[in-house]
Amino acid sequence: MYRLLRNTHLLLGLFFFTFVLMFGVSSVRFSHRDWFPANAIESQTVLDVPSATPWEPRTLAADLMQSNGLRGGLQQIRDTADGFRFNITRIGTSHQIHYDRAKGQVRIETKVQPFMAMMNAMHQTFGMDHGYGWNNFWGFLMLLTTIALLLLSLTGIYLWFKMYKERLVGAVLLLVGLSYGVSLVVLMRM
Repeated sequence: MYRLLRNTHLLLGLFFFTFVLMFGVSSVRFSHRDWFPANAIESQTVLDVPSATPWEPRTLAADLMQSNGLRGGLQQIRDTADGFRFNITRIGTSHQIHYDRAKGQVRIETKVQPFMAMMNAMHQTFGMDHGYGWNNFWGFLMLLTTIALLLLSLTGIYLWFKMYKERLVGAVLLLVGLSYGVSLVVLMRM
């Protein structure tokens, strides 16, 4: 049993190291945004679309994705006084689409986040109900990373407990780490 748990602990740690490191670095950016300036690259494009076509948000989004190479999931569809607007987003990039029925024009406002801001978006992307397949895949990887972290902690505690000489030091470190983590959670919620 000890050998199996030791190998499981080692393999989980090696495989999920990069994901856990990404979580740690992006957490530092959450706390200290001024250390990592994150000015998005913004651009704007205006396109003429046939006003005779009765555009709906989903058909317009599909047309823009096919003809202009926009990628992402369709989100936040809203009606406006002169047409409608919606977003096409993926991790690190968002396109705000404004459609004006009277003019037959589409205005696309694109924001591309720099690397550190994109890591924060990766940190916050979870679940597998996005309209974009790669975001769903990333959400699945985050689920696996969460399970791996739980298994790492459980197998680590078991392996530590089996080392009789280090029980006292391990218990102190475990208690200090646990109290530090719980204190941070409580302070963040205040």
